[in-house]
Amino acid sequence: MILTPSKHQGYVDVFCVDNTELAETQQMLRSANHKLSMSLDVANIVPWKWDLEKGTMLCDVNRPVELSHDDSIMNEEQLSVPDYQYFAKICKQDRERVKKAYKELTEGNVSKIKEEYRVVVRKNGVARYEWVEAQAKVDKRDENGKPITLIGSSLVITGRKKMEEDLITAKEKAEESNRLKSAFLANMSHEIRTPLNAIVGFSSILADAEEQEEKEEYINIIENNNTLLLQLVGDILDLSKIEAGTLEFNFSDLDLNALFKEMEASAQLRQKNAAVPIRYVPEMPDCSVSIEKNRLTQVVTNMLNNAMKFTSEGSITFGYHLKDTDFLYFYVTDTGCGIAPDKKDSVFGRFVKLDSFVQGTGLGLSICQSIIEHMGGKIGVESEEGKGSTFWFTLPYRPVELKSVKEQKEHRIQKVENKLTILIAEDNRSNFQLFESILKNEYNILHAWDGEEAVELFKKYNPHLILMDINMPKKSGYEATQMIREISPTVPIMAVTAYVYAEDEQRILNSGFDAYTSKPINAQKLQRDIIDLLKRQLIFM
Repeated sequence: MILTPSKHQGYVDVFCVDNTELAETQQMLRSANHKLSMSLDVANIVPWKWDLEKGTMLCDVNRPVELSHDDSIMNEEQLSVPDYQYFAKICKQDRERVKKAYKELTEGNVSKIKEEYRVVVRKNGVARYEWVEAQAKVDKRDENGKPITLIGSSLVITGRKKMEEDLITAKEKAEESNRLKSAFLANMSHEIRTPLNAIVGFSSILADAEEQEEKEEYINIIENNNTLLLQLVGDILDLSKIEAGTLEFNFSDLDLNALFKEMEASAQLRQKNAAVPIRYVPEMPDCSVSIEKNRLTQVVTNMLNNAMKFTSEGSITFGYHLKDTDFLYFYVTDTGCGIAPDKKDSVFGRFVKLDSFVQGTGLGLSICQSIIEHMGGKIGVESEEGKGSTFWFTLPYRPVELKSVKEQKEHRIQKVENKLTILIAEDNRSNFQLFESILKNEYNILHAWDGEEAVELFKKYNPHLILMDINMPKKSGYEATQMIREISPTVPIMAVTAYVYAEDEQRILNSGFDAYTSKPINAQKLQRDIIDLLKRQLIFM
């Protein structure tokens, strides 16, 4: 509104201009600027302008990011930064590269640049690096075409760089895992084929051997390689359980001296070199502890087996004693060939074999290390090449007081005129023939080809014990056992399975079976397990 004196006395002229459109336009501009500012904030983008003549960089005061410095000049809306300070904040390793990129731009060699670099950011006296992505192009030139201002933006990309690094690390790990998997399969193929070659080869020529001595030699070779193959399969299964975190640990109270005497007797039976005695050295008169018996036996047995392989003369001793009141120190000492200093650190690696001519999987000590560390102990070796080695490990000492148990007289299973009868439910002819050859001298044998026939034979003959395969036609071992349990809740039933994982074992024991035995079958263990099951049914002399 404009007021001016009128030519008529006593009056004024009033002029009004409609600014509605201008006001709406200004409001739209303010709204657009606000949205742009918000977008820049959300995207973490800092727009800036570089005055090359003055040597200063201008940016929004609210978004200085890597530009701000003590020498910066700040007003209400903009921050002015000397360009030398801008470069001073850039990490030394990146600075020259960034300067070279801007030089290429100002000299007209490129129309636009895009660079990633690190800047030093200080907060509360602590310095850290932030990653920045800067883009720039020429804004104005003088009459000679020389750039006088640049416009650009800076974007903080620390999070993105971290993701990129994580992805690269994950890719490298995946590639390494794939490489190790391929190496593992190649190694397993070699390790499995080696004993299989001997087993298959000597089995095929055994029938053609004429001399008894020659036959015995071939049989001995087959048995040794069969043992090696079973050990390899067992090690692989243990390794897979370790990787999956499903290796079982069941602690119980036991007398360590009694356990080590058993291991001494077992090792002496396995020792083929009579010139190298194996001796357990008791150092604690009484030692009853809570410990994982099976895993402890596995580790000590592995160390004893290694000592037997590499000791041709002298002796092997093993034992344990208390260390620092909180740990038990276990050891196996031999007078064998020892270990070279440069190989000591690798003996606990996977597939490490110090002597390629000595049979073994190269997995044993690696598995032992995983077992001991899981049980809260440490494992190591002390060795001098040419003089021998001491493999040792520690475990937490958890003493207990065992309840006194009266000695019980060993009873022998009654053998009457009619032998005890075992029903074998097995759909594979070769597997049945194996069971039959192991048991026929001690028991009457019944054979069922499937789960349905197993139920019918049980009803007809009422056998004293049942060996039940799990996977069979018509009715599975689980189904047949459930039907038999409805008839007789007490008859001993032993599952025969190739499944070896903890969840499978638990399912078997929860499905009406009294026990299980795993394939491949060990004849002596099977006979012991059968006797133990029958003893539970109080069939005594």
